[in-house]
Amino acid sequence: MKENPIIIIGGGLQGLTTANALIDRGEEVLLLERSSGVATQTSFANAGMLTPSQAAPWNSMADIVKILSGIGKKDSPMLLKLDQVPSLFFWGLRFLLNSSKSKYRSNTENICKLAQHSLELTKQIREKYGFNYDHSTVGTMKIFRDESSFSKASKEVERLSDLGLTFKVLTNQEVVDQEPFLSDVSNKISGGIIFPDDETGDAYKFCKELETAIREKGGRIHVNTEVKRIHFNNGAVNSVVTDRVEIKASRVVLTSGSWTNNLLKNTRLNLPVKPVKGYSLTLDTSILNDTPKMPVIDEDIHTAFTPLGYSLRVAGTAEFAGFNGGIHQKRIDYLYKTLESIYPSITSNLDLDKGALWYGFRPMSPDGMPYIGPTKLSGLFVNTGHGHSGWTLAMGSGDVLADLMLKKQPKIEVKPFLASRAV
Repeated sequence: MKENPIIIIGGGLQGLTTANALIDRGEEVLLLERSSGVATQTSFANAGMLTPSQAAPWNSMADIVKILSGIGKKDSPMLLKLDQVPSLFFWGLRFLLNSSKSKYRSNTENICKLAQHSLELTKQIREKYGFNYDHSTVGTMKIFRDESSFSKASKEVERLSDLGLTFKVLTNQEVVDQEPFLSDVSNKISGGIIFPDDETGDAYKFCKELETAIREKGGRIHVNTEVKRIHFNNGAVNSVVTDRVEIKASRVVLTSGSWTNNLLKNTRLNLPVKPVKGYSLTLDTSILNDTPKMPVIDEDIHTAFTPLGYSLRVAGTAEFAGFNGGIHQKRIDYLYKTLESIYPSITSNLDLDKGALWYGFRPMSPDGMPYIGPTKLSGLFVNTGHGHSGWTLAMGSGDVLADLMLKKQPKIEVKPFLASRAV
């Protein structure tokens, strides 16, 4: 092992995929994670969806209306807490500026291209190493309760067909044909869109498989290691100081999600990445004779219902509330309520008291696109800001960053994702 490996700070999806991409290019890496294991934070229990179809940022005009109408309402799918408004002011202005039709569409197309590249790499590594992470390749299906939103989405998705996105617009009956468990609520569904190329899988299990592969290829991963600060000398990375030791370094990658700016406090850098809290509820379905097979996204309330092995995960809500820890009962009640509203026939047969509750902080940029690449400080790179698409974009983002670090030509256009746009 070289004395001066590339140091990666953060052991979630972005950190692990970045480490893997660099190792595959012949680099030596040292990944540092403050928790007791990899992927125990935002990557642990997300919706489990690998979906180029979900490339759209969360700043459409419809989303902005939902956010504003949800101010102070604890049962709203998109909640903005009043005490966060001052800290979100400048970020919010950029968020609004990116909601124009032209920018929103351009950003969606850029994310979709990265997502498609990422999904292909995810398939490749799964097949190469035989990863098992409860993955499914049946696709995903969006359902719509509101006729106007269904009509609008049906038109919007046509634009992405030029990028190779495969889909089919479904009638009410066709939605039920795809997922018979929706028959109980068919009268509440206006229609749907199925995306056969989407996949799903347990992101945490994927990370554990990837951790094993990285270690077997010679990569080092140190958990229970908190990075306190990064030392610079004449504007260049010099070392990394942990709670245990100082490590000489010339190249450092920040893959620390919503906490990225904590390590930039003593620099001139400040990435506009804000935490957006999300919740999930994972229920054991092994006691049921039959269960839903199709991953479903209730588009009107930004909630996903994902079968994962012998479990069903309900994930959703977007809470602009800073690093507000803890599980709030009204948010969990909301997930139970949405589960019952879509699958009433099975909800009554599940042991809801034994459901596994989780929350995480999605690192969100104002334009919905991640920050990938070099910074103004020599030797410092970032891979963060993926918002609700962290799982979908992980393999592709790591691949792009590795190419940029080694001055190779990435396989997709990377200009929209460069960290320099944060200035």
